Amino acid sequence: MRRSTAFTLVELLVVLAIISILVALTLPAIQAARESARRTQCKNNLRQLGVALQLYHTSYRTLPAGYIYQPSAPPQGPAPSSVSPGSKATRRFDAPPPTPVLQPNGPGWGWAALLLPFLEQTALSSEIDFGRPVEDVTSTAARNVELSALQCPSDTSCGPFTVLNELHEPLVRAATNSYAASFGSYRVISRPVGPGGREEFTIVGGLINTDPDTGNGLFTRNSGLRYADITDGLSQTMALGERPALFAKSPWSGVITGGTIRTTPGAPVYTANFELAPVMVMARIGNRTLNSPYSEPYDFFSPHTDVVFFVFADGSVQGLTASAELATLHALATRSSGD
Repeated sequence: MRRSTAFTLVELLVVLAIISILVALTLPAIQAARESARRTQCKNNLRQLGVALQLYHTSYRTLPAGYIYQPSAPPQGPAPSSVSPGSKATRRFDAPPPTPVLQPNGPGWGWAALLLPFLEQTALSSEIDFGRPVEDVTSTAARNVELSALQCPSDTSCGPFTVLNELHEPLVRAATNSYAASFGSYRVISRPVGPGGREEFTIVGGLINTDPDTGNGLFTRNSGLRYADITDGLSQTMALGERPALFAKSPWSGVITGGTIRTTPGAPVYTANFELAPVMVMARIGNRTLNSPYSEPYDFFSPHTDVVFFVFADGSVQGLTASAELATLHALATRSSGD
């Protein structure tokens, strides 16, 4: 009688169970290794951007603008109302809600577009007519180019997308950016005055949405700061930080007049909102901690869950954890507040 050399059903089940256990044990380690590699590449991207900022400053004796603006016509509609200290609005918002006012922002080319020659993208830079708006038809090819230096490997939503206006109508297509320039710090500080618990409110910092010239960070509209203007110290001042497309999609090319930046559907946050055009290229530290589940498009955010990477004015790259105190973040976001 010949003995069978094949596996029995029980033996096959045992082997499959052992393989499943081994896969379950090794998969987290593999995923952790992959995420570690992605984090390293993201830091390298920021380091490359930091070098580009230094080369730009060496060449032009200033840092690039957050985005460039050449006024040619008055705003179409009434001027947006400002939020005055002490008003009820300051208690609810750290930026005013969008308005139907179309504010001109052209030509709108942003800090990343201005850095192209220092990112080994001289040919792409030469294709751009910086005197024409980002949304101009002649800029279509350039603004849809995907740049690896501006894409975090953990950002799963990179690529061309459709920019919408405030009425949710499509404007143009543009490639995304995983990073945003630091507009600075925005705070509403309250203190009790007089009897009855009356409070006095003081606003510190500017609003990206409606006052893109008033930031206290390194980048604003038409800014051209020098290292000498950064009195808080180059190593203590944020330059660029993470804001991936999986959280809010924005064009690397710059600001598109009439366009908006929106919370990406499926983003790991509890709220969904859209902000006005200047937020496309800049973010700031507000009243939320990093990677807060209530973050909105004008906040820095990271796909790395527990850490947000920033490049500072001296070119160093640092990871700030989600548990970092707001006071520390506000101090790092400002250029000359003495902290």
